[in-house]
Amino acid sequence: MTAISTDVWWGLIEPSNGVFNWSYTDRLLQAIKSAGLHWVVILSMHQCGGNVGDGSNDVPLPRHVWDELASKAPSRLVSDVQYVSEYGNQSVEYVSCWATDLALPLFERMMRAFQQRYAGEAPFIKEINVSLGPAGELRYPSYNSHDFSPKTGRVAYPTRGALQCYSGLALISFRSFAIGKYGDLDGVRRAWLMDEKTVPDIDAIRPPSDADYFFKMRHCENMQYGRDFIDWYTCSLWSSGEKILSKAVEVFGSADSAFAGIDIGAKVPGIHWCMGARVGNSVVLGSRQAELCAGLIQTSQNDWDADRDGRGYRPILSMFKRVQQKSVHSRLVIHFTCLEMDDGRDGVEAQSLARTLVRWFGKEAAHQGIVVKGENALAGTVYSRRAWKLMRSALKLPHTRVGLKV
Repeated sequence: MTAISTDVWWGLIEPSNGVFNWSYTDRLLQAIKSAGLHWVVILSMHQCGGNVGDGSNDVPLPRHVWDELASKAPSRLVSDVQYVSEYGNQSVEYVSCWATDLALPLFERMMRAFQQRYAGEAPFIKEINVSLGPAGELRYPSYNSHDFSPKTGRVAYPTRGALQCYSGLALISFRSFAIGKYGDLDGVRRAWLMDEKTVPDIDAIRPPSDADYFFKMRHCENMQYGRDFIDWYTCSLWSSGEKILSKAVEVFGSADSAFAGIDIGAKVPGIHWCMGARVGNSVVLGSRQAELCAGLIQTSQNDWDADRDGRGYRPILSMFKRVQQKSVHSRLVIHFTCLEMDDGRDGVEAQSLARTLVRWFGKEAAHQGIVVKGENALAGTVYSRRAWKLMRSALKLPHTRVGLKV
């Protein structure tokens, strides 16, 4: 053991607008230093609460953050800057990716305040991890506890989850994307094979009105509208992650930064269910709809079967590579979860390919020259010999450069 990873919760360090309180992080750092260890910092711009392992001591985002962002939104509604699901439920865990441009000055203020406070502690800081979504991960809150379907109840594991793009800002963004791609409303109509009698009409450009039907009929794959929608949905998330990480590189990785040379980290989740099944030495792919709803892969690239393209993970990893190329002084590292899990977890219905996913992701990251650190998804498996064997096997994969975080 060389370091301790702790969250620096936004909801605790900036209780009022622009006023920072570092009392609890000061105590944490002193305890870590006293033990002769280093500090892996997670700048947690997300809520503590709503995810597996979160206890009763939840830490919400500061109220002033929602108030300030809502005041800048077109409708002045807080729902505009939050994720709103296909069922109308709002997530309070993280600022919506369609509000990142509004939130970026607040994220930067937090980053710079942290650096100013702990510049003198740089020798004890091993990594600065920047949260990019719920649970700190670059994903949509597609399977989190805030959301539920009136028909099926909770949309948690191992379901496909729920789309999270029904806010006012998301709707504006999707319409802008469609018009930008096809030139005008008539171009959209022709590309999406829409009814000439009801289109052109800007109101017709919207996310699926019946997402269950959209996925059941595989419109996400076999219709141009569906492929375009998924492209927009994923790229909106990735663009947000790129903006936030680029700002972190600018703040922490510049030549005059006290933290120059310290790793800058980010988390990508292993969404390992609804993937398919192993039959002998082969993989039979499933719908992969949980990964789609979480915003991790696309349907337009025809890359799910292509090992050379990371089985769908080449585009999102390419985003991290672009950010890495901007960083002269600090290394960018990705934390990927579910290293302790085996394929076939929780039976046939879950369609879990956790171990296979770790190998796919690690291989493509290595191909792109990106460093990956592994993370166990659940604490309960820490006593399992098999879990430790799986984690060690991931560290030994050919052409990978990874570390282990438990």
